[in-house]
Formats: sequence, structure tokens, C-alpha cells
Amino acid sequence: MKKIAFKNPKGGTIYLAKVGFDWGAFWAIFSLVGLPFFLRKMNVLGFFCVAFTFVVIFGMGLEQSALQESNLTILWQNGFSSLAYCLLILGLSLYLGFRGGKITARHYVEEGYKCITTDEALLTRAKAKWGLER
Repeated sequence: MKKIAFKNPKGGTIYLAKVGFDWGAFWAIFSLVGLPFFLRKMNVLGFFCVAFTFVVIFGMGLEQSALQESNLTILWQNGFSSLAYCLLILGLSLYLGFRGGKITARHYVEEGYKCITTDEALLTRAKAKWGLER
């Protein structure tokens, strides 16, 4: 795995940002309810994942309670909106998966963390991919 290490200058804690597809960020909405972002000290994005999950669950629950009839048209609409929810979650998860490393790296740089990775080829690739100058 190709990861860039960032060190906190105040406490010495080391965090990693992955170069490439970030599976932790991908699963953050599907099943982990923002846990990877909380572990990375990215609480705002973690709370967004929690809130988004609850909104989807609440929205689907309201939809189920409103559609108690067993009419074919109702079933079609129910299936279509559930598919729309799933596609929305999948799209957001793919976005977070592809951009998770960049979002994480930018967060660490903004928080004052210093890059301690010594592999120059990996650093060059990561900086070009993430759009970082430092």
C-alpha cells in the first residue's frame, strides 16, 4: 500500500493518508457510519456521514410507513425511490473513495502536520494527484 505519513509537530502522533482508492472512506457511509473519518480526526466529515445515514434511514422509514397499500403502482414507486437512495449512497461513497486520500492529506496539512515520508517518487506522485504544493 502506498501511504504518505504525516506527523503532528505538537504531540508526535503519526497519521497516514493513502495514495489511491481509499476503502475506508468508501465504506464510511455504507456501513461504518463515518468511523474512518472520526479516527482520522476529521470530525466534521464524520458527523456529515452520520447525519446523511440517519436522513436516508429516516427518509426510507417514512416512505415505508406512508406506503402501506399493496398496489402495483405503489410498489413500483417504492422500488424506484429505494433504488434512487442506493444510487445516491453509491455515488457519494465512490466520490469519497476516490477523493478520500486527497481530503485526508489536505486536512492534515491545514492542521499543521508535517509530511515525514522519505520516498521522493511517492511524494511527487501524491502531490501531483492531490494538488498540494508543500
